[in-house]
Amino acid sequence: MLEVFVKFLCSIIMTYTGLYFIKKVLNIEKTVLSAKTSLIVIIMSLVTVIINTTHYTTMYTVIVFIINAIGYKGIFRLRFEQSVISTGILMFFTFLSELILSLVLVNFVSAIEIKENNLLYLLANILIAAFVIFIINRNYIKKQLSNFYYGIINNKSVLSTVFVVLFTIETSYLAYNLAANYNWNMQYITNVSITIFLIVITVIFLINSNNYNKLSHEYDNLFSYIQNFEEWIEKEQLNRHEYKNQLAVLRCLTNDKKVKGKIDEILEDNINLEGEVIQELKDLPKGGLKGLMYYKTIIAQKNQVLLTFDVSISKKSNINKLSEKQMNILCKLVGIYFDNAIEGASETRKRNVLVEVYDLKDKANIVISNTFKKDKKFDNRNEKGVSTKGQDRGNGLHFAKKLLSKNSWIEASQEVIDAYYIQKLSIKKLG
Repeated sequence: MLEVFVKFLCSIIMTYTGLYFIKKVLNIEKTVLSAKTSLIVIIMSLVTVIINTTHYTTMYTVIVFIINAIGYKGIFRLRFEQSVISTGILMFFTFLSELILSLVLVNFVSAIEIKENNLLYLLANILIAAFVIFIINRNYIKKQLSNFYYGIINNKSVLSTVFVVLFTIETSYLAYNLAANYNWNMQYITNVSITIFLIVITVIFLINSNNYNKLSHEYDNLFSYIQNFEEWIEKEQLNRHEYKNQLAVLRCLTNDKKVKGKIDEILEDNINLEGEVIQELKDLPKGGLKGLMYYKTIIAQKNQVLLTFDVSISKKSNINKLSEKQMNILCKLVGIYFDNAIEGASETRKRNVLVEVYDLKDKANIVISNTFKKDKKFDNRNEKGVSTKGQDRGNGLHFAKKLLSKNSWIEASQEVIDAYYIQKLSIKKLG
């Protein structure tokens, strides 16, 4: 009777630990404790106790995973894939805690002795729960896990979901081998080594996924901003024309030379590069690309880079046929290429960037050319983390490379002609 009670108590501890862990990953501030939650926790714990045996089996972890996924789905009102992913993350850190604990206890007791000794079994579960709670309360780890979770959910990444499920199955098998060979021998060391290798691979996958999702989120926010910016520029241009017309009318109503001179000065000041840019970009469709060009013009001016546009596309251009999603992707790519061009040009004496948008046969082309200084890292510029600009840079082109690999309707190329680095995007005929 005491053994059953201890197992039930341990199961309650681990289930509530999991609840706390997932609550942190999901960034849920409000309390989820209620009579309904307690009932679900008790049911989950009872089922876990019923299937718990002295001898560990691989199927045990799989069943516990399913129980937790169903239980936490009910508690947090998650969708199926949300529950699977969050439970997979929980199981990974629970298993990591068990591994660390086993590396200590293997010197003193066997796995069977821990299971058969109520005090040791309770102590082991408390230590595992404490370690899981300790991990999730590290701000950096919590932030990375939350970004990973929401990155998968928001981007509906099937690959990441499958990775989480397969990793859980694999770790359950390794857990079985570790429990079955709970001694300092070659098989135990091999299993621990494989597990550590999997953990390292998982951490790398987690960091890469978070970096990609972070960049994607930033560019999504930029896309939303430039759409509003585009509308503002259009309205501002209309207001400016009206303002200039009113000044012209006032000029006709006065004979004062000083007043006329001042009005002429104001009218002349309003004929500037911004007006030329707006005129040059007038044929671009609304929906983000035009706003991005406006925005990058301001960035170029702040960096004292001369940005010149040459746009000549027809209404039948492939650019005008893009869906909102495709336009979003195009803006991300153009934004990345623009940033590289402006930054590269700012390091040269001429500081020139030329943007050409034109139709050629059945393709629409966007070509961004800039003066640049060639660096020894230049040839590897598309690789992750490689940049001529210093440490912690160089993810932009790698992100662009991944976007291009997922969207066959757009092609990219780069070349160097004299002192100019030329980046080209070609939009294929759609449909």
